[in-house]
Amino acid sequence: MTPSPGDALLYAVSARRNMAWSSFKAAVDAIHPPGGKAAEEMRYVRSGAADVGDSLGHWDIVPDQQNATRICAAPAVLARLPWPGLPRAVLCGSRSPDTVSEVLAAGARQGKATVRATRQSARHPYAPARVDVVAGTDDGLAALVGDLGIRVAIEPPAWGLAQACCTVSAYLASLDWQPDDGLDWPRRDFDPGRLAFGPPRASRDREALRLSTYAHPRGWWHIDRLHREGQVASADRSWGRYAVLASAGIDVLRYDHRNGTVTVPRQVPLPKLAARSFALCSGQPPAVVPGEGLGNHSYTGVPQCVVQALAARLGQHVGLVPVA
Repeated sequence: MTPSPGDALLYAVSARRNMAWSSFKAAVDAIHPPGGKAAEEMRYVRSGAADVGDSLGHWDIVPDQQNATRICAAPAVLARLPWPGLPRAVLCGSRSPDTVSEVLAAGARQGKATVRATRQSARHPYAPARVDVVAGTDDGLAALVGDLGIRVAIEPPAWGLAQACCTVSAYLASLDWQPDDGLDWPRRDFDPGRLAFGPPRASRDREALRLSTYAHPRGWWHIDRLHREGQVASADRSWGRYAVLASAGIDVLRYDHRNGTVTVPRQVPLPKLAARSFALCSGQPPAVVPGEGLGNHSYTGVPQCVVQALAARLGQHVGLVPVA
């Protein structure tokens, strides 16, 4: 199989193990030159490439001691999917150019597991090939990769991540709330009705939760803050949006139990653990499907138990939201 841009990017991150954001951007640009793309468009291309590898468990996006972003390759692991029937798993983590062929060859030698490698560039241009393994038993999964230095996660990581994800209330309790200092930088507020940031909103209720993003007057950076009861705290934007949605009683997740599909508006991307949990139900990145605004991310193969666990943690009521 000829390597795709997603494969090449995963090889680069795996070889470096730990990449500064500047190096990751250079790798993305080398694999897919910007050409005539505007700087703002390339910024979204790079962040999208980083997010898809993170959601599929190939690497982690982490801050360093200077609060700068780094890309850290994850160990290679065969992650079982939370599906009934024969044990099925997908290959996550770091790879070399030889990894996929080695796993395919191991499956052919053993004869007790079926291994398939398929391109995923149609779902996302920077998604590496999906390596899917089906065996007769859990031991068969372990035997397949035992001599390749790849460990096996028999307990489906999708379920473990759903259980590990914190709740909205726990997230709010973890923040460092301080008296509101009246920061006077240019400000935009998150509107839960529009699922978008817009002009500052006139709030008559000091107890209402508000997420605001502030731009440095010279445009150097921005910060996101939550406001509540005359106090303010720096916040992660993804968690901040879902906290505001929960406070406003607005449900945005939709679940079709007939085919195990979860849709999430692209304007409100999921917090990291939730996104990875949904993606590791199938080992596929979310597809972009039509919808209001920017459309939706669609995750496939998601069992009801995972949806219910994550919805409760995000303050969402999936059962009350009609299926499209």
